[in-house]
Order: sequence, then structure tokens, then C-alpha cells
Amino acid sequence: MPLPPENTLEDVKVRITQTNKNPNIGKVSQAVLKDGPRAFKIATLFEIRDSAKDEFHHYSLRIDHITRNKEGWHARPDRIINLDDSKDKEVHGLYMFLAAVFGDELGDQTGEVHVVPDAQYARIENLASALPEIADDDKLTLLKQLITNIDSSNFDDFKSLFEETSGPTLQHIATASRLVEYQAAFDEMKRLIVDPSTTETMLQKHLEKNPWMFGSEYSELLPRRTWTRDDELDYMLRRTVDGYLEIIEIKTAFSDALFIYDGSHDCYYPSAKLSPVIGQVMRYIEEVERHRDHIIAQDEVDTLKIRARAIVGRDGTAEQQATLRNFNAHLHRIEVITFDQLLRIAERVLSVFQGDQSESAPSPDGFDDDIPF
Repeated sequence: MPLPPENTLEDVKVRITQTNKNPNIGKVSQAVLKDGPRAFKIATLFEIRDSAKDEFHHYSLRIDHITRNKEGWHARPDRIINLDDSKDKEVHGLYMFLAAVFGDELGDQTGEVHVVPDAQYARIENLASALPEIADDDKLTLLKQLITNIDSSNFDDFKSLFEETSGPTLQHIATASRLVEYQAAFDEMKRLIVDPSTTETMLQKHLEKNPWMFGSEYSELLPRRTWTRDDELDYMLRRTVDGYLEIIEIKTAFSDALFIYDGSHDCYYPSAKLSPVIGQVMRYIEEVERHRDHIIAQDEVDTLKIRARAIVGRDGTAEQQATLRNFNAHLHRIEVITFDQLLRIAERVLSVFQGDQSESAPSPDGFDDDIPF
């Protein structure tokens, strides 16, 4: 409610102090920043005390914009500024900033100002002077503590920092960062595969975010999914070796057998879950080849003798794995791999970052193309 015109500025200041309902208010200090005749700005600094310990806890600053006309004094709630020291030291930060500006400590410098209290800055200076004498292991421990306390999304800040970092150190940081990212994605993929509630869409989205899991056999995941009128492919990847495209079809990681044994003929045949997958990728290949001339003209991409890879199901028994290998050997331009095999490809990529490379190490699923170089 506005105050009547006969009230004074002192009455307004009292009213402002009464609006703060915090029961732990101690000393209150006020200053008139702008003194009329029609507009007034009043700063009120509240001392907030710790009731349990009966001692000072923090400051809270409020700046009010008040107008005065013949009808009385009117507050402008939309123009109130509140600063609080309880968490982010906003009041102290403003004080240090103004002190630096008015003390001409900034000179002609421009840009953002980061306020650090004197005591903290002294500790930082002591730490910086001691760094050359600290062992490398201790430096890494210190770096770990610093990183866990950094909350910044400003890419330019990190870029400028790493531009001044030595080559080997920067390489270690980049490799470690990528390894942590890849390991987290790999662990999530393992979780998705064993979870029976995981859908085909969930697997597709995860692999779209992490195309490195397909291995270095592929150099690029194309964003386009529609290449013919009636079909939407899961993925179209570009092969590293020759630059040609390859269709990738993602299904679910069901645990049912991919092949059924026929005792009367002593042979295996594709299960009811695998057969439709083969038919689907065969149709994709036919449709893309049928539109090859149009794709070349419109996209300048040649789909000559395009191949397809279907990722479906789990490894199963040794007999199932041997049957899958034999089955793939008889297919033409189509290959079926399980999600377990896909995990082994991704694991081999991780081993590169971990430095676990060996010429004698086996291929993750029997195909040399899957070894990332």
C-alpha cells in the first residue's frame, strides 16, 4: 500500500525495513542513493544472524525504487534488486568490484571481473608459487580437486586455457576426456542390451549419439535417413576404406536363439525373429539400387553395390555363434552381427584410448576390418 503524501522519506525507510520478515535480522543500515524530487532509490543492508549460535551469518542487500507524487509514496516492486551472501556472496562480490573500480585497480582493462576475497587470493598465490616444487602425482591430485569444483559451460574459457597448455599434456587431457565419455557410453550400452524393456528406438538413439561404437570401419554417419520414397533407414554410414555407403539396420537385443535346429535334416535355419530382418534389409538394398541414378544426380553419392549390416539379438551358444558365421558366409552383401559383437567392436575402440593395443590381440568378432587403427 502507498504511504500518504504527508509521510517523510524516513517513514519510507522504516516501511522498507518492515517488509523483511526474516526473524534473524540484526543491524540494519540504509543509504539514499537517489534523492528525489520524484524518484528515490534506497539501499538497505540487513545483517542476518545465526540464531543457534547468536553470531553474524551473512548480509542481505535490497535496493528499492520509490516514486512520489501528489497522491503519496509508491514502491516499484518490479524494480527491486535483491542481493544475498548466504550462498554466492553476491553482496561481497559487488563490494569488491566497486572497490576495485573506484580504487583504479583495473586500469584500462576490459572484460569480465571475477571477485576473489583477499584471504582466498592469498592462498591461491601461495599455491601458485609452490606448484613448481610439487610432485607430478600431487599436481594431478590437485587438478582433480579443481576440476570437480569447476562449473562452467563457457567453451571459450576452456579453449583459451588449453591453447597455453603444452602438447603432451594437452594430448593426455584430450585422450582422458574422450575415454571417460566413451566409457560412460559403453557402460550405458551394456545396460541397455541386458534390460528387457529396452526398445529398438532407445538403441537407435544411443548409437546415433555414439557412432564410434560401429568401429573405425566407418568414417561418417550421414544425418539423412530417407533415400527412397517409402523407406526410412536406421543409419547410412560411409565406409572408411572406399568411401562407399553401407546400410545399418538396428533391431532389439533379444536373447532368443537366432537359429532353429532341424534335427531331421541336421541343419540350422533362421528363426522367426531373424528372417524378417533379412527380408527387410534385402528390400532396402533393392530400393536404394533402383534409385541409384536419382541419388547420384541429387546427392552426388554413388550407391553402387551397396551393402547392409543388421545388428540383432545376442551371441547365444557356441553352436549359435558358429551358425551365424556360416550364415554370413553364404549371404551376399548382407552381414548379421549381434549386439555382443557390437560391444566387442566398441571395446576395441576403448582399448586404443587405454593404450591396450597389441598386434597379437584377436579381432573383436572375427573381422579384421573392425580393428580401429
